[in-house]
Amino acid sequence: MIGALFGKVLDPRSHISNVWSLTTLEGMKEVLWKEMNSAQVLGHRYHGTQGKKSDVGRRCTCSKEMSLGHILLGCNAYNLQPLMAELLDALRGVSPKSSFRTLHPDEWGSSPWYPLLALRALEEATLPIFKGWKKMLKALKNLRQRREWIIGIYYWMLWKWRMKEIHNVEFKFVPLLCTSSMRQALQQPCPVTKKDTPEGRDDQAPTVKTRLTDEAYI
Repeated sequence: MIGALFGKVLDPRSHISNVWSLTTLEGMKEVLWKEMNSAQVLGHRYHGTQGKKSDVGRRCTCSKEMSLGHILLGCNAYNLQPLMAELLDALRGVSPKSSFRTLHPDEWGSSPWYPLLALRALEEATLPIFKGWKKMLKALKNLRQRREWIIGIYYWMLWKWRMKEIHNVEFKFVPLLCTSSMRQALQQPCPVTKKDTPEGRDDQAPTVKTRLTDEAYI
C-alpha cells in the first residue's frame, strides 16, 4: 500500500495492468513493471565491470540503496531541480489553465512514478470537490495521454542517464548540464496510439504516427 495521496488511498496492485496501456516508451513500461514486481535489475551481481562485482549499481553516490524511486527523486549528489523545472514547463504547456495537483509530479511523494499509473483514478476521485469539476475533468481527460507521454519521457531520461553512469566510467550525470537534452526530449510530439480517439485528443497539439521506440531518447 502506497498510502494516501491527494486524500485518496492508493493500492498499486489494482493498477499494475495499467503499465502496458500507458502512452510512453516500451523501455519505461518495462522498468515500471519490473519495479512493481520486485524484479528491477539493480545490484552488484549485474552491474559489474569486466566480470568483476561492483557496488556502483547497488548503492548511489550518496551511499543510499539504489532504487527506481531514489533515481527519480534525486538526492544530495544529484540536484534534479533544473530537470524538474523543464518537466513542469512542459506539463504547463499541455494542461488546462486551472491547475490541479496531479499536474505536479514534484508533489507525488516517495513513489513519484506510481501516480502516473493512476492519473485517471486520482482525478476522478478528487476533482468533484472543486467548483466546475466536470469541465476540468473533461479537459484533463483530453490531455491525459500527452501528460503520460511527457512524464514518461522525463522518467526514462533520468533512468537512462543513471544507467549510463553505472556502465560507462567516463560518464558523469550532472543534471544542470542535461537541461537542454531534457527540454528537447520533452518537446517531442506524443505519438498517436490505438487508444487515441477524436474525442480524447487535443487538436491544438501536434501528433505524429510513430512507434514508441526508445532509441531516440537514449
